[in-house]
Amino acid sequence: MKFEPLSEIEINAYKVMQKYMKKLKHFDLNTILPICYRILGSKYSETEITKAVNTLIQKRYFIQGTSLTKDEISSNRVRQKILHFIQRNPGAYNRLIRRELNLGSNEFNWHMGMLEKFGFTKKIQYNRSFGYFENKTYMNHEFDLFLLQNDKIKLIIDFLKDHNATLSQVAKTLDMHYSTVQKHLQILEERSLVLTELTNNGKHKYYTVNDDLLIKLQKIINGQVFIEFA
Repeated sequence: MKFEPLSEIEINAYKVMQKYMKKLKHFDLNTILPICYRILGSKYSETEITKAVNTLIQKRYFIQGTSLTKDEISSNRVRQKILHFIQRNPGAYNRLIRRELNLGSNEFNWHMGMLEKFGFTKKIQYNRSFGYFENKTYMNHEFDLFLLQNDKIKLIIDFLKDHNATLSQVAKTLDMHYSTVQKHLQILEERSLVLTELTNNGKHKYYTVNDDLLIKLQKIINGQVFIEFA
């Protein structure tokens, strides 16, 4: 898990706060600040210490009301697995993550809540579902990535990678209901994830994947942001 870099004074304040947080039931700024002043006061002014502590709070190294620290959140093996899965599969939804990692509903909600609270992840609502992401930019393609986590959409995309096909051909080959394929292709076309071509004077509409956009999305996932995609 990646942390934002800290300055020297922020590192020193963090070490002090970590030590004393073990003795406190929850993080309280009014309690911890005087401790930091006393221990770090010979090297830094109270203004500098206050600024460093507030920066640690802004970077979510500590959260008001809990004794947990960012290090403790990141060291938990279940949370590590969840974050790694989301990094590889941005936009993954609740049931998918739980299914792949064999997590119960309560267990998932607890660990995901901690990851969100400490700024490791974010969730975005689409209709009645949530897509989960690492807390970084995806160049406004979060919804596209969320769509690609859908099992039926994955099948449609994989099929169209190798075939230009009509709606009926997709439905028949994949053994999906016509209206289901129609709904998915409509939104994929709206998002430019698939391209269309009309033949026979517009009587037939053929679908194919937008390879350029899929390549772009994969590079965004991999952190390979190039200037041509800016």
